[in-house]
Amino acid sequence: MKKLFFIFILIILLFYRNTYAESNESAPKIYSKDKIFTIKKTESKIKIDGVINKEEWKDAIMIEVNNEIMPGENILAPVRTECFMVYTDSVFYVAFKAYDKNPSKIRAHLSDRDDAWIDDMVGIILDTFNDENRAFAFFSNPLGVQGDEIYSNGGSNEDDSWDAIWNSAGKITDFGYVVEIAIPFSSLQFQRSAVEQIWGFAPFRIYPRSKRHQISSFKHNRDNDCLICQFLKLKGFKSISPGKNIELDPTITGVRTDERKEFPDSPLEKLDSSFEFGISGKWGFTNNLTLSGAISPDFSQVEADSVQLDINTQFALYYQEKRPFFLEGNDFFSTPLEAVYTRTIANPDWGIKLTGKEGKNAIGFFTSQDATTNLIFPGSEDSDSTYINQKSYSSVLRYRRDIGKSSTLGVLITDREGDNYHNRIGGIDGLLRITGSDKVYFQVLGSNTLYPSEIAKDYNQNANSFSGSAIELSYLRQKRSYSWKAGYSSLSPGFRSDIGFIPQVDVRKYFVGAGYTFWGKEKSFFSQIEISGDFNQEEDYDGNLLGREGEIELVYQGPMQSFLWVNLTKRRKVFGGISFDQDRQHMQFSIKPTGNFSFHTHISIGDEIDYENVRAGKKTFIMPEINYNIGRHFRLTLSYSYNKLKIKGNELFLAKLFQVWLVYHLNRKIFLRAIIQHTHIKRNVELYNFEVDPIYKKLFTQFLFSYKLNPRTVLFLGYTDNYLGHEDIRLTQSNRTFFMKIGYALSL
Repeated sequence: MKKLFFIFILIILLFYRNTYAESNESAPKIYSKDKIFTIKKTESKIKIDGVINKEEWKDAIMIEVNNEIMPGENILAPVRTECFMVYTDSVFYVAFKAYDKNPSKIRAHLSDRDDAWIDDMVGIILDTFNDENRAFAFFSNPLGVQGDEIYSNGGSNEDDSWDAIWNSAGKITDFGYVVEIAIPFSSLQFQRSAVEQIWGFAPFRIYPRSKRHQISSFKHNRDNDCLICQFLKLKGFKSISPGKNIELDPTITGVRTDERKEFPDSPLEKLDSSFEFGISGKWGFTNNLTLSGAISPDFSQVEADSVQLDINTQFALYYQEKRPFFLEGNDFFSTPLEAVYTRTIANPDWGIKLTGKEGKNAIGFFTSQDATTNLIFPGSEDSDSTYINQKSYSSVLRYRRDIGKSSTLGVLITDREGDNYHNRIGGIDGLLRITGSDKVYFQVLGSNTLYPSEIAKDYNQNANSFSGSAIELSYLRQKRSYSWKAGYSSLSPGFRSDIGFIPQVDVRKYFVGAGYTFWGKEKSFFSQIEISGDFNQEEDYDGNLLGREGEIELVYQGPMQSFLWVNLTKRRKVFGGISFDQDRQHMQFSIKPTGNFSFHTHISIGDEIDYENVRAGKKTFIMPEINYNIGRHFRLTLSYSYNKLKIKGNELFLAKLFQVWLVYHLNRKIFLRAIIQHTHIKRNVELYNFEVDPIYKKLFTQFLFSYKLNPRTVLFLGYTDNYLGHEDIRLTQSNRTFFMKIGYALSL
């Protein structure tokens, strides 16, 4: 099987050998970081309509965006771009003229916000505190579809779950396209100053064709993995203010759920019907501190989680947070160990949050009341979970201070309280940039936990209050052509993080790894090839081996935005007191031959453990996905998961999952979406050591109408239902839900 992987790699390389060429005849004009641009204030009223009116933009400064930083290394960009910037007392304006020799090749589709990253895009990234560590990004495709992100840790982390309220418009022209952007200062946090400020900034253009060109104005040093440290500097913004910066977001939600009380024979009956008014709001009481809160809030989400096959899994599954209240400023709460994971707060009644930065000091705080209490019980080999039908109060305090240049030190305290229950955590963490290429992450935490007596008994937990500790330490050296890393982590048996996601404790881990990167030249058949390897070992606190693993990886990037990742792993895994020697092979491949079509697949084969029966098996996992845009309005996504485990040549189970997303965008603000998810699991009951259902079937559907004027002025109308089936029961509707939400963002 390993030979097949290497043969596949060779075929890919030979196929692309002569297809990857692009010429640049002259050097680009690259702006020095030491040069400070001065932005002017204007009295003009600028209309955001995708047309750059010379009179409106007469006071703007212009910067050329012509330096390709990826995959080319500081070479002349294949297209010309001009960036214009100006500001008023309350708004930062930026516009782009993006020239293209063949406008018919421009990739632009109507989509939901933060879902247009495959398109042509232009935008600006703003380091408003000039701390070279955290920055706000605002991007738009040629049709004005928005994408915004927060960059942190010098740019190594990108979080597109952050949503700001700003305006954009774009138009495709005979010379390329134009985008205009207006960013209210009320949507930013920045320094408190009565004099002129200095911000870091970088205008960007994404130009996706056979390669995905990333183009800016600064020289990018690949020996320095701090991207924000290399941004240009912008001077101005004297006495700017976010204004009153008060936003109120009233919401009205209505839900009706019907369910069969005795499945499958009883009829569908009304289980729940509610109509609720809620309100949330934000107050930026300084330039850089925001207080937000909600009473009877709508924390619901209308985005269905992508289904994961929960079969033969060792630890709890992870789902991304999508609720707006918790997403606000969530990068402030990020630490090396995921000690804050707000999906554990399942059904909050109210919440209060404070986030912001004052000088070198960043702070984040939130507290909320949850109607239920979700719990994960971690162990060294697996985890369990349950919930308590009682209220609990979850609070998190985070403080972080900038140290030196782009380094930080922080403190984290979390607390969860309920009847005869608590989980409290405290500790310190840091990111230390020793050089532009070397950095150290560390975190030390201590916890104290008390479970209700019945829960402790049922899940074999300590009946009394107990304590634990956690340590995370890693070192990374990232150079242009090579990298290496090493690290250690330790989580004691008594450590618990009930507001976090740490499903494994009673473990000590060690790892070391290194890699080498080959960068393609202009006429190379590849843009980047990376070969790497690492070794890691896990032991429990008694010194017993849990796992020892060595792996080799190859990453290839080439024409048609092709990407290939191959991983060969050899490991010894100990589970249930039994040692398993395993060989595993993994591969991911993706390609975007046109702006309307992309393909991705993930394949995993080799030795696997049957965790439920504690024995060796052979796994085959295949998950292809196709994305197809029909014109600018319609998108179709198809994915299929095939997961099979064999025991001594006999099939133990076969799990299949088929998912379809159909989305039609009437315009930038309105779309209709249908989601269909079908799960089918077949088990060989004769091979199980306990009773199981031989057949399990589930069909989930969701239909949604969405009108989104901005992230918080919305109208959602939707319907979901579930069908279940077993060996002797065909697919039968088990429940259905009708829902609506109206939200309005009122700025004062």
